[in-house]
Amino acid sequence: MRPQLKDVVWERTDDELTLVFDRRSPLVVTDVDGRMEMLLGLLRLGGLTVDELAARLSQEGPAVPPSDVADIVATLDGHRLVEDGERLGRYRGDLGERHYSNLAFFETFATLARSHEDLLDAARGAHVLVLGTGGLNSNTVPHLAGLGVGRLTLADRDLVEARNFARQYLYSWRDLGRSKVEAAGAWVERFDPDLDVATHELDVRGPSDVARLVDETAPDVVMSGIDSPREVDLWVNEVCVPRGVPFVRGGMGVSAAGVWSVVPGVSACRMCLELADPTHGESDFSPGSDDAHTRTARRIFEAKPRVNRGIGAVAGLLGSYAAFEVIRLLTGFQEPQYSGSLLTIDLVDGCSTTVRRWERHTDCPVCRAFGPLDRRTTSSTSRRPVAV
Repeated sequence: MRPQLKDVVWERTDDELTLVFDRRSPLVVTDVDGRMEMLLGLLRLGGLTVDELAARLSQEGPAVPPSDVADIVATLDGHRLVEDGERLGRYRGDLGERHYSNLAFFETFATLARSHEDLLDAARGAHVLVLGTGGLNSNTVPHLAGLGVGRLTLADRDLVEARNFARQYLYSWRDLGRSKVEAAGAWVERFDPDLDVATHELDVRGPSDVARLVDETAPDVVMSGIDSPREVDLWVNEVCVPRGVPFVRGGMGVSAAGVWSVVPGVSACRMCLELADPTHGESDFSPGSDDAHTRTARRIFEAKPRVNRGIGAVAGLLGSYAAFEVIRLLTGFQEPQYSGSLLTIDLVDGCSTTVRRWERHTDCPVCRAFGPLDRRTTSSTSRRPVAV
């Protein structure tokens, strides 16, 4: 391991150094004799092991044991200020230019264990099955393609219609009447010929249709954007959970939209919610209470014919939230945020958001085979200076 400082700047005030990578989380360290600043300079250059760093510091004064340097490096790593230089250097030339911003984004979350290049490698080596290329996924697909997700399998049954143009930007007017999935696949190929994209004309009439495609393609994550028939989310759940395949779903009601995900063995599944509240519709993202009147309203609402009220801004917002969750699942740069939880975006209340978790149902026939859930917790980053 050759620890290397990230894009960190610092400033001295008397015997203290204030280190800043992200201004939301500065780190304050004591440096009376200046050797901490010397160590930071060596880490910025990179290329030295802990033992070599200790030897260089010892040349400028009293001996510094490697264990002390290792402790300092571990503290810096705890604040995500260093990564392993031996895990860097693969993205140069045109490839580095193509992924310049992707690499810069992942640098924020990199550690000694996983460099920002490792995180991007995980995305580029991943496979996402995209069910539906309509309003939601016509926005998630560009985000995943921009990240360079190595393999995309797109599935849909519809043709491009004039009513799609309010929110589906993978298509152009000349695509009217063309297969959506064919046009979407062509868009990905034009965007980045290095991406591997496959398309399937798929009419989902039951879980077996989903199962055939999941078994054939073996995706790492399923991004589900199919909203009919009403049972489709339960079908996707029935297929993905026993196979251990995480999936992400987003959609819109009348005045609210939302995103949720299921991570087998980690979160409750969609059937758990169905068993707890059968009136919770497949597209019910409504915030507010969960009393008897609300459940009655949900039941009545589900009997209505569906009207798609999504405009481009709503689909774009949902697509971004959903794509972020897929990226979390593919790379592990952050734990999934909506697993077994519904992120609701209230379009009436200025797009305010709430997150509501649903629990594992003891009688769930889909996920009970996993036994106790492995609940994951999201680590927090201090927003105040920390003295070490």
